[in-house]
Amino acid sequence: MKLKKPTEDFIDEILKLYSVEEGDELNENLLKLFKTFNDDKNKFNVLIKVASLNKIYSTAIVNINPVVEQIIKISSAESSPKTMTDYIAFVDKISKVNWTNGKGKCFERNNLSFSSKYVHFLSDFEIPIYDSYIWIIINGYLGQRNNEKISFENPRNFKGFYATFEKFKKDLGLEKYSNYVIDKFLWQYGKKLIREIENEMLIDLEQAKSELKKRIKASR
Repeated sequence: MKLKKPTEDFIDEILKLYSVEEGDELNENLLKLFKTFNDDKNKFNVLIKVASLNKIYSTAIVNINPVVEQIIKISSAESSPKTMTDYIAFVDKISKVNWTNGKGKCFERNNLSFSSKYVHFLSDFEIPIYDSYIWIIINGYLGQRNNEKISFENPRNFKGFYATFEKFKKDLGLEKYSNYVIDKFLWQYGKKLIREIENEMLIDLEQAKSELKKRIKASR
């Protein structure tokens, strides 16, 4: 499957689809939530934001308390992030959490996608979201554009993801677009292709994502 060249017309087409299926109203209201409850040293300010994102985006964090505690810990120890470099580092600092249950068993989890969503709103949409749809499309485009071997291996951290995101914008000549616009384009295009495969083959989401990867690799 050859990904369609991201021309201005095609990006506009996908963004119109995003507007119809998703729209910006939810994003704008979540941004208001982050601006209203803006003290990341306050347990209840952080709790309401974490709980909202976990529920709305189905990020499958069963125990949100360690996530809340990690955000408070980092925010209390450091000054608030202000630059892109600060925000990128903040994603990685809050993504890894560990906790112990009542029986003394230790758990660890890297909430990279969730943390990128949290900082996406914290940064007023400047930080792009790490998401499986977005990651597939970015790597597919880069591999096809540069005639390179395509790998969909998950990034080690958000810093690595962001470097790939920036390379994608540069190599595909999309630097005039904001991160927010590119973020929406990539996510909606990925969703569109995966949904088409689901309907075509009558398979579930994870199987459809695997099939999309196979088709992209086969077309290089």
